[in-house]
Amino acid sequence: MKRAWRRRNYFIKKELQGRYIFSFFIFMVFGGIIFTLIFSLMSADTLTVVYEDYNLRIGKTPFILIKEILRADWIYVVTAGLSVAFISMFLTHRFAGPMYRFEKSVEEMLRGNFNFEIKLRKKDEGKELAAMMNQLLNMISADFKEMRELTNEIELKLKNASESAGKIGQEKETSLELTGARDLTGRLRHILHAHKIKNDS
Repeated sequence: MKRAWRRRNYFIKKELQGRYIFSFFIFMVFGGIIFTLIFSLMSADTLTVVYEDYNLRIGKTPFILIKEILRADWIYVVTAGLSVAFISMFLTHRFAGPMYRFEKSVEEMLRGNFNFEIKLRKKDEGKELAAMMNQLLNMISADFKEMRELTNEIELKLKNASESAGKIGQEKETSLELTGARDLTGRLRHILHAHKIKNDS
């Protein structure tokens, strides 16, 4: 069955992935700031000599370090942040994609469609859950198929019993058809009672 909701992009669950990408970006920025502060505190009592544009400057290491980072290295900070955001988009896709697939699969089941299989990509997370859901789909499909067949057989036996009822010499055939219908009803009841349902008495 062709899926109308096949994944075509890596930014598939925008809200979820956006939160994670923003969190990774902020974590990277704060990590850089904390590292700079720790390094600055550790070098608070030292002086740094900077040679720039034929000028020689001497200053305390923390101030020189922060100034140089803000002046010259901001492009590297932004590039690193964008790289982290880009990489995290691919990483979050490994679980955001399966979540999207599971949501769409549940929507299909709510519509009464159990004729499909959940397939994940090679590096996707959630393969164990997908396998369990596929097992559930197969079980429900098999039970529904058997219940349909039993219902058709019961209907046929009741029709035959109805046609032979009242006819002279057909009492045995009527009894056999009714007995068969009762046996099939027992099998149908067995399938139905094999499942626990909400508010089951």
